[in-house]
Amino acid sequence: MRIVRRMIVTVLLLVIALVVAVIVYIRPEKELDMSYEQVDMKVKVWNMVKNRVPEIELTREEMNHLAKKKMVEALTTTDTNVKVTGVEFSIHEEELEAKFNGKWGVIPFGGTLNFHMKSNGSDLILEHTSTRIRQIEIPSSRWSLAPITVSLNEYVPNLVGVDHINFKTDSIVLFFKIDWLAIPPFLLDLK
Repeated sequence: MRIVRRMIVTVLLLVIALVVAVIVYIRPEKELDMSYEQVDMKVKVWNMVKNRVPEIELTREEMNHLAKKKMVEALTTTDTNVKVTGVEFSIHEEELEAKFNGKWGVIPFGGTLNFHMKSNGSDLILEHTSTRIRQIEIPSSRWSLAPITVSLNEYVPNLVGVDHINFKTDSIVLFFKIDWLAIPPFLLDLK
């Protein structure tokens, strides 16, 4: 009888130790949040018009804000048992990596979402390709996100339209078609 009790206690202690080890392993590596700033491209458009170069470069930080805003919108319409509590995006040419923190019930965890970026006119489309929690790949049948569309025309004045998008190592370059007749009212509007 004593041996059975000792075995049960030993098994329970091993299970508890295993659960604690898993929780410690998957916990977030750093604090992240879902806050973002609005990206105002009027100054960039002004400089583009002034320099007569029909392109604007979006930095990693600006892309982080744009993607966070769209991620917040996408997560409000996605039915999942995982709550994303923070995210930080980084660009690697046509790939976008999102380090994220989440909660599954009360258990916090950190992971990585990978997206492939492609352009469709003035839209930047982020297609979710994979999810990892630490080094563990999560099958897309378990958790996946619908494509996220960032309409870049929302962020630029009507006098310009995004013609095409070029992906660089750590930024995105937007090339524009410009309505040159609409520039004088735009310049007056800036003052």
